[in-house]
Amino acid sequence: MEDRAGRGKRRRTIHHAAWLLLALAACAGIDKEFTQAFVDANRRLDEDAWAAAYSPEMELLAVGRDSGRLELWDARRTDARIAVQAHALRTQGLAFGPRDGIVITHSASGNVRFDDIVELENGPKVWDARSGELLAAFREDDWQPGAVSATPVPGLYLLASYDQLHIYDHARRALVGAPLVLQGDGGITSIDWDAASGLIAAGTDKGLVVLMKLHREAEGARLEVLDRHAPQGLGPRNDLLAVMLLDGGTKLVTVQYSPARAQAMADGIPALYRGLQHETVRWDLATWKREHAYGSQLAGVHQAGFTRGEDWLVLAGVAGGTAKIEGKIELVDLRSGVSWLYKANTSHATAVLLPSLREGLILQSGGATRIKYLDQGEAVPWAPRR
Repeated sequence: MEDRAGRGKRRRTIHHAAWLLLALAACAGIDKEFTQAFVDANRRLDEDAWAAAYSPEMELLAVGRDSGRLELWDARRTDARIAVQAHALRTQGLAFGPRDGIVITHSASGNVRFDDIVELENGPKVWDARSGELLAAFREDDWQPGAVSATPVPGLYLLASYDQLHIYDHARRALVGAPLVLQGDGGITSIDWDAASGLIAAGTDKGLVVLMKLHREAEGARLEVLDRHAPQGLGPRNDLLAVMLLDGGTKLVTVQYSPARAQAMADGIPALYRGLQHETVRWDLATWKREHAYGSQLAGVHQAGFTRGEDWLVLAGVAGGTAKIEGKIELVDLRSGVSWLYKANTSHATAVLLPSLREGLILQSGGATRIKYLDQGEAVPWAPRR
């Protein structure tokens, strides 16, 4: 007779095959007119987007708005959009779970109660990515803002409440295991994971990188810390805006605020943007050797992100000096080191890449703009710096 381990392996194999078939079906075709339809629908929209993410597996675009609204756009069609009021305040973070067909959101603020008169639910929430149905919400009074992410372990997700990293089991619709607490090391601002190695990387607002593995256990799940490293030391303004694992988890790209760069540029930057000067570096994780420092034309950055499966970073910020500050989007090719700069009409634009179309979208004040990778008619190239 088949033992328990054999049955479990067979179920996982069937589940993976079913997920693969669904993914292949979903990839049947993104509508080539989708990006233009998105631009047309966003004309003269008076609400800013603060987060945008794209799932190549589901061919779904998620947008988080300043009002707390979540929009889910099916890129296989030009007329399929669902909008829900996800949070009372700004929807600032998004993560997909393609195997489970979900999207997870988090807000710029945590859960708030004022004498039982005002109640703001801004903890992370889990949504059905196709219908917009709310599947789970975390309403604990002390839940604070933090990054959210899928993991290499199917069905398990990471939800941060400032310096606490919780494990969410979607099948149970519940948190499982004990949270990992980074007491004194800052709030968790960014998370990435690598399927081949099972490695997870998390960055904090004090500049700490934590490398982990997630283990599923009979009682739930457990996070194992493998390494901790602060590339620029620990400090209150050393935020890691993004961490990105490359090459089977052997390399790590970090986008981090740089106190040294901020000090060097202080005379040419308006007070509003001082301290937002960044550094993008690729590290060898075996030695923490700095392999490459990427050049940038941005004077300040407020957001960094990427689309899974693409070796490109998307940086949102401003360029210019004291005379003129302009909103910009910078795409960084992590292989060649070349970056491309695009105009934005606000200092707090956001952008997202849609790899199958080789296009991107800049979401800015009053609308959206289409961009094409490496289109020299739209962008300004910048040579790499080693």
